[in-house]
Amino acid sequence: MDVLLNTGSTVYQGAIIKGGNKFTDGYTREASYCEINPEDFKALGRPWFVRITNEFGDSVVLRARKASSQQKGEVWVVRGVWANIVVTPETESTGSPKYKNLPVKIEKCDGPVLDPVTLMQQAYFKGNKEKAWK
Repeated sequence: MDVLLNTGSTVYQGAIIKGGNKFTDGYTREASYCEINPEDFKALGRPWFVRITNEFGDSVVLRARKASSQQKGEVWVVRGVWANIVVTPETESTGSPKYKNLPVKIEKCDGPVLDPVTLMQQAYFKGNKEKAWK
């Protein structure tokens, strides 16, 4: 399903970040979900997990959450390491990535949602633990 991705912060996620706790289970719970319009949620088969893929083929798995606050054809993800996987590097000469109205594909999947360390190792170091964190 083609949708527009919007990202943003939550109060709790902001508090976790300010405390330097990005590698905790609490941060994973707060920042690794995708809010989906109820009609789109139903059309996707009421998923537990979804995969979001951008135009470059980068993708991330998130927990799915039905949310009446979302417009049909739009999804919302907490800004953080999971969203950053699919946020486009295109800045349109602004110096800032496009965090709103980003065209992506969303599909039902089996999971799992990766923890932040594993996610970053796979995305940026292709799983090479020797290269990462040195």
